[in-house]
Amino acid sequence: AGAPTADATDASALPKTPAELVAAEDARLTAVAALAPDDPALIDQWNTVVLAPRNGQQWGYTVADLEALGAIRVDDDRAVTLVRNVVVRPGAELDFLGGGTLRLASSAAGMTSIVAWGGLVAISGADDDPLTVTSWDDSAAGPDLDESDGRAYIRARDGGLVVQNADVRDLGFWSGRTGGLAVTGTDDDRAWAHIASIRISDSHYGLFLSDTTKAGIYDSSITGSTLTGVEVTNGASDTTIQGTTISGSGGDGVSVSRQSTGTTITDTTVDGSAGWGIRIDGSALADGPTSGGYGLTPAKGFTLTGSHVRNSREGGVRVISTDATEIRATDVDETRSAVLIEGPSTGLIVADADLTSSELRGLDITGRITDATVSDSRIAGRRIALELAGAAVVVRDNDMRVASGFAVELAEEARADITGNTFHGVGQDAVASWSGSRTMQADNDQTDWTFQWAWVGWMNEHPMMWLWALVLLIPAIGAPVLWRRRREHQKLRQLLHEALLRHGEEQVAAYGSADPAPRWAPPDLADRERAAPPSPTTSRHATGWRGTPSAPALAHALSAAPAPVTTPAPGIRPAPHRPRSFADLRTGPLEGRTFASLQQFAVAAVREGGYSVPTIARLFRIPQWRLQQWVEEAARNPTVGGGRR
Repeated sequence: AGAPTADATDASALPKTPAELVAAEDARLTAVAALAPDDPALIDQWNTVVLAPRNGQQWGYTVADLEALGAIRVDDDRAVTLVRNVVVRPGAELDFLGGGTLRLASSAAGMTSIVAWGGLVAISGADDDPLTVTSWDDSAAGPDLDESDGRAYIRARDGGLVVQNADVRDLGFWSGRTGGLAVTGTDDDRAWAHIASIRISDSHYGLFLSDTTKAGIYDSSITGSTLTGVEVTNGASDTTIQGTTISGSGGDGVSVSRQSTGTTITDTTVDGSAGWGIRIDGSALADGPTSGGYGLTPAKGFTLTGSHVRNSREGGVRVISTDATEIRATDVDETRSAVLIEGPSTGLIVADADLTSSELRGLDITGRITDATVSDSRIAGRRIALELAGAAVVVRDNDMRVASGFAVELAEEARADITGNTFHGVGQDAVASWSGSRTMQADNDQTDWTFQWAWVGWMNEHPMMWLWALVLLIPAIGAPVLWRRRREHQKLRQLLHEALLRHGEEQVAAYGSADPAPRWAPPDLADRERAAPPSPTTSRHATGWRGTPSAPALAHALSAAPAPVTTPAPGIRPAPHRPRSFADLRTGPLEGRTFASLQQFAVAAVREGGYSVPTIARLFRIPQWRLQQWVEEAARNPTVGGGRR
């Protein structure tokens, strides 16, 4: 979309993007400025009406004049529609007076604008009947809500704009100068504006001021701007915002930049900005020689008094490199930083202010800032109320509060005189100094300050770290315990191993020195028969063939044989207890004895130690009958048993 022209028959030649539309507007205004007020090309080619002085005298124009020139369409007795662009040259004045509605045609087919090109535009309704100014799309029978194809706007260039008792809606697109209500100056002249008792809503910029002098907005409201609520830029000087509410801005609520000086904001509320509530950037435009010859010093003069800033997404008030900054009697309540002052600059006063941040710092002063004073204020932050980094500040008679952390933190060689303050909160120190910072402290009240180690506060700010600490602490405690148990188990295994080795060595030694154990064989019954005395009941027919006893005879012989001898030798007292090992046998009568064989040891245990044959047979793991034989043989032949002492 663009301004309709008589020869614009090729639709593809029309501007397409918003940036192209702005460039087309600049080209139109430049071309119109070179034409005489009565040049037919103004209407035929540029669809523009030019208002100029008459007979070299200043001249005022009204709605009736615009209707006569074909720039206005009268819709009814309270509504008119601007159908052609209007340019007001120096020495001319255009007045819209009284109530009703002024519609500026704006649609995909084209848009209209009112531009004071060195002249004056005045829009003034009545106190009880404000004048409504809005874009208007005939096809939609309502305001133009689409900024992408251009939208109607009002601008003063090197001239003046007065708007009061008005309701301004749905104006502007893309740039500052086409942003809605815009006042722009040049190097040749300065523009000015007086905006009072108006409501601006749903415009691209609420109010755009560039290179202006003594522009002011008073007792007004600006809501729902696509970008900044009030933009002050390009060396604007002595701008005043007073008694105004700025809410719901898509960017900063108020933005002051590019060496604009002397900005004063008084009794103003800035609420719900998507950027900073108020952003002041007075940084020098250069740090060395440049083609533009820009200065190297920061801008000077910003005053914020009796105002309220809250609910801004990025923070409350940010002041960058601006000398002579004052914040007085102002309430700033934000989630992020309430007030951030960045250097280099000199001359800062924060007094009688209420600065609160629920997540970050109430007041942050950083950079090379000198001659700064913070006094008589209430400052609250989550972990830090007041942070000073590289600045020299006098901090006195303030009330500072934190949830957990430090009331004042100094870093990067900051210097501070901290006197007469009251600190509330929990932390390791009310005042903490780092990185070569120095403080002088006196008469500060810390009775409401509770000591807590800094690392505990940090852990409380990061609750998951407690869980991680437990996860790491349990293994850290358990590892030494497990290591100790493992060492004890190793010692026990070593002791058991040594005991088994000793026992094995004793067994090997004992068995190695004994005669091989005889193989088992059935007892020679014939020998037993010969050795036993003849029984009178034995008869010849009791023997079987080849002289061996028959089964009945054998059973009778075994039952008639004398019982095995299981008692110790005469003179030996029976052992009082049952031995459990070979070591138990080497006590009493056998103590200190050595034996040539296992047989000798077993026989001595029975005959001399007083143990029974079943007990020793179980201990030595030999058949009882074999041990009985050995004992009987030793009884018949004493040289078989025994042993050396």
